[in-house]
Amino acid sequence: MTVVLARIDQRLIHGLIVNQWAQYLKIKRFMVIDDVISKNETIKNSMRLSKPAGTGMSIIDTQKAITNFLAGKYDSQRVFVLVKEPETIIRLVDAGISIPKINLGIIFNEDGRKPVTKFVALNDKEKNDLQILNNKGIPITIQYVPNDPEETYKI
Repeated sequence: MTVVLARIDQRLIHGLIVNQWAQYLKIKRFMVIDDVISKNETIKNSMRLSKPAGTGMSIIDTQKAITNFLAGKYDSQRVFVLVKEPETIIRLVDAGISIPKINLGIIFNEDGRKPVTKFVALNDKEKNDLQILNNKGIPITIQYVPNDPEETYKI
């Protein structure tokens, strides 16, 4: 298996991801997919500092992620995909990348978003995009940390 989980989290890489989720999922690679961040060397370098020993980290744009996945570059690894918005996951799935489950992490209550939970706020486009992913048969859950109970996102 390649992708073990895709998480939508506006903070992308942070302490909970590297200290709790990585161990829980037994991942070998963090895959941050973001078309803006992938071009910012300063932010990329700071993210790489948080990478635990024994894991890889890719911080790449969506097209490069698709190209690398389709070329089988990560076939022998357990990959944790981290994105800021559901639209990125739609692009991956439409390109033929298998995403077994989506976890909603931290999505800030800003820019016209409305709260769904304590940590998740969504705008209409994000809700529609999640509906598209749900219609493709991908389970969507809300779970801040692995020890929290997993809740199914209500479409």
